[in-house]
Amino acid sequence: MTRTYSVISSDGHLEIPPDRWMTYVPERYRERAPRLVSLPEGGQGWLVEGLPLIHNGSNIAAGRQMKIIGASYWNADGTPAPGTGGPRQRLREQDHDGVDAEVLFPPVFIGRFIENISDPAAYRALVRAYNEFLAAEYCAVAPDRLLATALIPITGVADAVAELDHAKRLGLRAVCLSHFPNGSLLPSPDDDPFWERALETDMPVTAHVTIGDRNHPMLLQSAAGRYEMPTTLLRGSVPPALPMITQMIASRVFDRIPDLRLYIAETNAGWLPEVLYMMDDSYRTFADVFDAPLKLLPTEYIQRHLYFGIVKDPVAIWSRDLLPVANLMWGSDFPHSASSYPDSRQFLDETFAGLAELRRQILVETPCDFFRLDPNAPLTPTPDAV
Repeated sequence: MTRTYSVISSDGHLEIPPDRWMTYVPERYRERAPRLVSLPEGGQGWLVEGLPLIHNGSNIAAGRQMKIIGASYWNADGTPAPGTGGPRQRLREQDHDGVDAEVLFPPVFIGRFIENISDPAAYRALVRAYNEFLAAEYCAVAPDRLLATALIPITGVADAVAELDHAKRLGLRAVCLSHFPNGSLLPSPDDDPFWERALETDMPVTAHVTIGDRNHPMLLQSAAGRYEMPTTLLRGSVPPALPMITQMIASRVFDRIPDLRLYIAETNAGWLPEVLYMMDDSYRTFADVFDAPLKLLPTEYIQRHLYFGIVKDPVAIWSRDLLPVANLMWGSDFPHSASSYPDSRQFLDETFAGLAELRRQILVETPCDFFRLDPNAPLTPTPDAV
């Protein structure tokens, strides 16, 4: 029987050792590249220019007991741990989890912390090497199931546009922003050439969790190999994307670029009804103090332009009549600690019980529309294990 999409995870991560993608870094820049080192207590950590040792833990925890320090990319028998192997292993893990395809975001630590590299040319070379590895080796095994998002550099609009064009030529599925295209944490009309180019090239634009500072407390604590309970309890309950969303609305970017759509992965969405109500109420209450009114209510901008990724968030489905459910996608967040792997199918069956049409919309139709996928195309078969 021909396999077509029935479950698309719109949020996974490529957490792999550096040996393969570092071969795409020009030799003159390799000494600036991050390095994976073995730790005395076991497992590995990352060395990145200008930063203390970055500990592996929650970034490679799915399917195993999470370690705060000393997690390894390899099992005791030397085989790659879940989520850390090559593309063929990844396809088998999709099958094991009841998933047909994944939108793959960059490694949570290395994708962000290489921004600390002081030589802009070396930093851009690393970004390009990662993207070229994706296209040439990783995604090429099953480009309809391994749907990678390209890294975009934070060194200014011209560099961002150049890498977007390069990612499009490579055939990558989308681009992922960590900063706004101008290289800062705030939107600006200077970003407009990037948004316009994304629309001209039909390249979907995404962000993971938010567009903003890499110094988020959870990210820093995880990298340092420690967790503080107050910060941990806030995870998922205070949406990090809210400042970014309000800044984008206030900057009028959606008025200037009316066809712009942005998918923000791992936001969850159960919080949306209250936030949307309060955002509109606050705007109406204070509208007279602004120099120029918005053309639409904040809720209308969000409904027209923003998509949200849920992980283990059944509340968003329970609240489906109170939020823009057509703007939701689901992702397993594999192989991170928040992942539903290896029980994603069970979670989805329970969450969408009696909601077949909604399930199809969130797991297939919306991601296929956003990422330009054919929902009826036969999928690449999973290679046999060797």
